[in-house]
Amino acid sequence: MNLLLRRTALSAVAVMLTLTGCNQAESPAADSPTPPTNDYQAVLESVYSADMPGATVVVSRQNEVIFSGAVGMADMEMAVPLSEHSIMRLASVTKQYTAAAIMKLVEDGQLALDDTLAKFWPDSRYADVTIHQLLNHSSGIPSYTNIPGYVTGDPMRRHATTEELLDTFMELEPDFPAGSAFRYNNSGYVLLGAIIEKLSGQAWDDYIAETLLAPLGIEQTRYFPAEPILRHRARGYQIDTEQGVVNAPWISLSQPHAAGALKATALAVDQWQRALHQGEVLQPESYAAMIREDAVTGEYGYGLMTSSLAGMPMISHDGGIHGFNTSAVWLPDSQVSVVVLSNFAGHQPMPATLAYRLAAYAAGQPFPIEDERIELALETLERYQGTYQINANTQRTLTVRDGQLYSQRQGGTASRAYPVSETTFVLENSLVYFTMVLADDGSVSGVNFFQVNSATPEFASRISDEVVARQRAELSTEQLERLLGAYELQPGFVITLRLEGEQLLAQATGQGAFPVYPESETRVYNAEIGIEMEFNLPAEGPASSLTLFQSGLEIPAPRVTE
Repeated sequence: MNLLLRRTALSAVAVMLTLTGCNQAESPAADSPTPPTNDYQAVLESVYSADMPGATVVVSRQNEVIFSGAVGMADMEMAVPLSEHSIMRLASVTKQYTAAAIMKLVEDGQLALDDTLAKFWPDSRYADVTIHQLLNHSSGIPSYTNIPGYVTGDPMRRHATTEELLDTFMELEPDFPAGSAFRYNNSGYVLLGAIIEKLSGQAWDDYIAETLLAPLGIEQTRYFPAEPILRHRARGYQIDTEQGVVNAPWISLSQPHAAGALKATALAVDQWQRALHQGEVLQPESYAAMIREDAVTGEYGYGLMTSSLAGMPMISHDGGIHGFNTSAVWLPDSQVSVVVLSNFAGHQPMPATLAYRLAAYAAGQPFPIEDERIELALETLERYQGTYQINANTQRTLTVRDGQLYSQRQGGTASRAYPVSETTFVLENSLVYFTMVLADDGSVSGVNFFQVNSATPEFASRISDEVVARQRAELSTEQLERLLGAYELQPGFVITLRLEGEQLLAQATGQGAFPVYPESETRVYNAEIGIEMEFNLPAEGPASSLTLFQSGLEIPAPRVTE
């Protein structure tokens, strides 16, 4: 459970319009065998249940659909199952359509990437922001979805015109000078939608449908309002900690606008994705701009991210919105396309994990998760237990609890590890796996840890066969009270500490509360979820700030007034 950071650069996007790293190795040959269709169906059924919300999935390879399937319910109350015809919200997968539309306007001579907002809003405080900076999230314009209470409250339920939506953020103070940093930003894509409307004289989605999609024969992709009857529209669901699966709250899709309001079938997204990446939508230089890495924004281009999957180059984007999570993946070397659209927000594993899994499978480089789990003797698991040194500052521990092996990186979450061989383990709800490294005499010398993106493992040398438990400090109520308050991790995204009885609790915006335990007067932690916080305490009075440590990241957060 990573409470705060699903990706390094995309922290505080909360529940709406989320996204979803870059070493290269030899990619599979183009004639890698295609697994049988029933294998894909079995993987899909291992993630979703027929009587719960689920997902529609399409897998293509070299322009051939090799799997199209669905598992789960489109409407829980009417007991209507999902099918390949089900229409879902795309959330932030929308952004690649918007970015491509902007590039088409550039090709037509109506716009340039270095044009500024002064061309359209000359009196705006953001008049110097460029189109390029809107596209790659370096504009510094605050994201309206980070305004406290916006995503989870009444604002998302109000119908808004484009101009009314712009009014919510165009006068806000900038997050940083334009072009100086990256921060994922839905406001920028609303502005891009507004520019499409100004230049084309059409609604942003009409321009996309008529200019980009109609020539490809793609029909089932639009901004479909809630009021008209739409056949095969799937309802969205999410998980409530007390009630279980519930209907997602109603929102007006005028709110996500060109940042995330499109709906489509998985088949339509697959058709779009293949056309975009194979040169049927844009000229080569325009497409190259969409996937070009940047010194400021890193792997984020224009509505797309470049990274790798088990060493294979990958282009992708994920999305999340009330009731839905989505993922679209393209592997250029093997020409593999995978689309996963789910109407079960928050369900684990996320659609991105399933998409990566199926893409690697289709490319002929399946993850060990596809191997059958086995049982290992307790003495074998205990042989692997211990502390492993990754680098000078970071350790990994392997611990046996209740006959099961758990892996935890320092500052990370403890994950159950399932054996698929005597020395290979896969993490629960993850494609990450590790292999034990044995010396010539059979003793355990270390562990090789394989992340999703890389074919090259991270090695950790065994330094002890014991796992030392962290010692909790006893603090007085007065000492604990100095730590209480709200600390801003990003604009609109805070972590709040409070006391319930004698228990110190922490809670991030839009997330559940969790206990933290003092290790010293200035440091608290929760080893189970892999989070630590170091407080800056003055000589007297409350802490002025904290630094949050999680998943190898250090995030400073000043105290704010709630």
